[in-house]
Order: sequence, then C-alpha cells, then structure tokens
Amino acid sequence: MSTWIRGSFTGAGLTQSPPGPYLKALQDKMSGTVLLCIDVSSSMSGEPLDQAVSGAATFFGEARDAGYRAGLILWNHGVFKYVPDTSYDEVLSSLKSARASGGTDLVPALHVCKRFFTDRAGDRVLCVFGDGDVGDRAEAKRLARELCAMGVRIVVRGLGYGAQQALAELVCPGEQDDAQLIEDVGGIDAGIASMATGLIRRHD
Repeated sequence: MSTWIRGSFTGAGLTQSPPGPYLKALQDKMSGTVLLCIDVSSSMSGEPLDQAVSGAATFFGEARDAGYRAGLILWNHGVFKYVPDTSYDEVLSSLKSARASGGTDLVPALHVCKRFFTDRAGDRVLCVFGDGDVGDRAEAKRLARELCAMGVRIVVRGLGYGAQQALAELVCPGEQDDAQLIEDVGGIDAGIASMATGLIRRHD
C-alpha cells in the first residue's frame, strides 16, 4: 500500500449519543482527499497511455479502500478532463476513455487544483504524473508553493529524467521521495500505482 495514505486506526466504536461537539473535527482530521493529474499529451499515445490508465485505476482503487475521496485531472496543454471527487465510477469511466492529444502545460491544471482543494478538509494530496515539460516552470512552481502553503502535499512521478526534474520542482520544501523517476514506459503502471511512496502521513 502506498505510504501517502494515512495510517489505519482501530479501537472501540463511538459510544456517545448524540455525538460530541468535536466529532466533525475528528472526522475531518481522519479523512482525506487526493487529486490525481495524468499527462495525456500527444507523446503519451499508445502504450504509455495504456500503462498510465492501468496504474491510475489501481491507484484509485487503493485510495477508495483507504477511505479517501478521489478526483481526476487529465491534462495536456490545458485541462482535457476534470472530474472532482463526487463519483468513483465517473472517475474510472473518464480515466478509461482518456485519449492522447495536444501539447504540455501543467499550469492550467494547477489553477484547477487550487480551487479543488480550497474547500476540502483533512489530509489533502496532489499527485502528478507527466512524461515531459510542465510549460511555464516558474509559474508552475509558484502555484505549487501556494498549494503547499494551503497544507496540500504534492507528490510527482516523471517518465524520464527531464520530466522528473521538472516535476520535482513542485514538491513541497522538506519533503523526500526517492521514487519520482520512472525510467521507461514499462514502469508507468507500477510508478503511478505506487504514487507518493516517499511521503508519510503526519498526524498532529
């Protein structure tokens, strides 16, 4: 299981009725939301996209089993498809109908990510996969730092050294992740499925 997912907790069930005034705060603290951004630019056509879809499906299944709400962005030179965390089935359907086209610019997707996470509570994780550039690197980094300031954790996977280096600039300062690099197309599936293994949930 990917270690970005918060730890499992067991214990006696709630016994107070009606629930106490701190129930919602506890629920928010123990819940989570993840937004997965997958590159669907033209260079992803064929096997790379097939691998990405397979890996993302595994990723979403793991997130659901862990109690996370999950959303999806398919990005190229813009936001090709955006599915918020309203329906797991819709996320999977959109993922499986993905098509590769266009150029590469992550900035529009990051703007959507900021709006997405603004009203979400609990653990918030942004996971990004790409196989090339991110467009305006300075602007992408600026938006990423704003997300970090909001408390959103950012985890990346890049296909090839160039993509990994561009995406690594987005990770929040002080975070460590040794699995950012996906060396070849055959590793995309496993790389996305294991997204964020370099980050460990912190409990305050």
